[in-house]
Amino acid sequence: MAKRAAGELEKGARRTEILVRADALFREKDYDEIRMSDLSAGLGLAKGTLYLYFPSKEALFFALLDERLGALIAKLDGWLTEGTVAVTVESLAEGIASAVAADPVLPRLLAAMHPVLERKLPFAEALAFKKRLAATLAASGESLARALPPLESADGRAFLLYIYAQMVGLVSLTDLSPFVRRIAAEPGLEVFKLDFKIALRESARALLAGLVESARMRGKR
Repeated sequence: MAKRAAGELEKGARRTEILVRADALFREKDYDEIRMSDLSAGLGLAKGTLYLYFPSKEALFFALLDERLGALIAKLDGWLTEGTVAVTVESLAEGIASAVAADPVLPRLLAAMHPVLERKLPFAEALAFKKRLAATLAASGESLARALPPLESADGRAFLLYIYAQMVGLVSLTDLSPFVRRIAAEPGLEVFKLDFKIALRESARALLAGLVESARMRGKR
């Protein structure tokens, strides 16, 4: 029994090591540029060993996405429920933008992996991911509604889903390739220079303010 437990601990540690290496590589390269052989070489492992932990590159990066998304949601839920800071439209928008900007890998992962979900991930894995995401949105939506009346749970879920979509879209406008950065540097094209954190904060504020106003109007009927 002790030997089996030690083996599980070792397996868990190796899995974490692989995810840490994948995170580091993703900070340096685009998703499409990363190969499983890059990961195995950096870890000093045989390429086949990686497949004992993750059946594909898509599965590996979805595991990384799950981990980072879970950490963000846990941070948000803790902030909403601990009650040490008053939750307002402004403070929530700033808090979300700051938390996401502090982890630059997460929005890039969302943008890179979203199309993969429909194209390459096996149905069972894609379904499991969507179910986990739906459950997370439901739970966090309720927390948001309790922290910021007159929002209802459905409003909270809608806000989080909209922010999810905003992060995916904003990455493509702010994580510019060297070629696009050269174009944006030309005179008169400054409009294409967006700051991810500022854009996400303003989007979150506008979405949240609109949902709060709609909820107030419903309450007057």
